Amino acid sequence: MVLEETLLFDDEEDADVFIRFLREKNCRAQKKIESSIYETTEMVGTTGNLIRLIETKIELEVREREKDPVEREGSTPDSGKSAYPADRMESFAESNAKMLAGLKSIRDYTGDIMTRFNCGDIIFTDEDLKTSKENMRAGFEDESREGLVGLFRDEFHLQMNLLTLEDNGVVETRPEGICLIKKIDPNDILVERRPWETDEVDRETQKQYGIFLRLHIDFGTATRVIIDPRIHFACKLKEVEEILSDLEVDEFSEEELQRNLAFKGLAIRSILKVIETAGKISLPDLIQNLKDVTPGLVDDDHQVVEHFSPEFVTEMINDLRKIGAVVGNDRKMRVAG
Repeated sequence: MVLEETLLFDDEEDADVFIRFLREKNCRAQKKIESSIYETTEMVGTTGNLIRLIETKIELEVREREKDPVEREGSTPDSGKSAYPADRMESFAESNAKMLAGLKSIRDYTGDIMTRFNCGDIIFTDEDLKTSKENMRAGFEDESREGLVGLFRDEFHLQMNLLTLEDNGVVETRPEGICLIKKIDPNDILVERRPWETDEVDRETQKQYGIFLRLHIDFGTATRVIIDPRIHFACKLKEVEEILSDLEVDEFSEEELQRNLAFKGLAIRSILKVIETAGKISLPDLIQNLKDVTPGLVDDDHQVVEHFSPEFVTEMINDLRKIGAVVGNDRKMRVAG
């Protein structure tokens, strides 16, 4: 059915809330549980190797940029030199500036911990953790206070550094606070970062620096709500948007539903207008007459022009019959009174 819609929810309880909303609008819906698989690829390496690779890459690009323009851009294929556009050279340093700063931050933080503490020492008390979380909460809720955004950023970085140390088995959380349980060279901290494209750093170079890719696959479940075509008559787009604003719904699924409600609603109005104008009409004539329909919705930049395939109109009429909006056979149909 072309007018049947679906919506994917992360939480089954939120799906139930939406189903109750639909039923209050006299629109039927059912739900089914289905699998959800999310995959992400991360680049894995030590802080020392990643920092060395980024700094080496940037240094090489600086040298290339300082060459004579003719020498840089006019290299022949036989010269063995690659012409690197200036904007491309700058983009690597710019796009990796935050990554480099973050890597140095965790390396320096780890070095400070290794210098100041011994195994078994509490490096961050439970009270310190509570204060840090309170600062983060305050920064998240009120960005208008002077200096609070910077404080929130510092506390966030601190929490991320501690999490990285915990992932590396360097510290562990105990009732009294964060305890140092292992000494480590700050350059040997293993981290995950967004992967580079091969035109930024090729795979062979990454291997030379001991950097590899790790694929994370998260298996879970999601709840899909299957919605009766009546939604196009029972619910306004704004009403659907309002109820969904407080629910956890898959953003791509939500965008598709909103788009369908808007555009299919436009198609429904056009089809019903042609049928109503004719009084009674055959399916072939309806398909033919729809070629001349222009909704006439014009804004500063757009004028809407609809193009209907015969197959779409046929399926649309079948759905409109099922919900009682159109009556009659393909030779003589009319809008329900």
